[in-house]
Amino acid sequence: MDGREILAHIKLDADLKNIPTVIVSSSEVEADVGKSYDLHANSYVTKPIEFTAFLKLVQSINDYWLTQSKFPPRRNPGALV
Repeated sequence: MDGREILAHIKLDADLKNIPTVIVSSSEVEADVGKSYDLHANSYVTKPIEFTAFLKLVQSINDYWLTQSKFPPRRNPGALV
């Protein structure tokens, strides 16, 4: 199973679909980027070759999604809306 198949499964699962998904790939091919967004990825970034640059990328993703981004309040799973 590749990353896109996993992404498709996540986005089809009611319990998981709202989890932000960031695709980190070595591919810069437009079709790969487009397919990821078609599958409802929240972001697509190309991973750098150098390890230090990769660590900086991971830190910036972490900073954005865990400190800057706001999420809707959790819904009661038993609620009807």
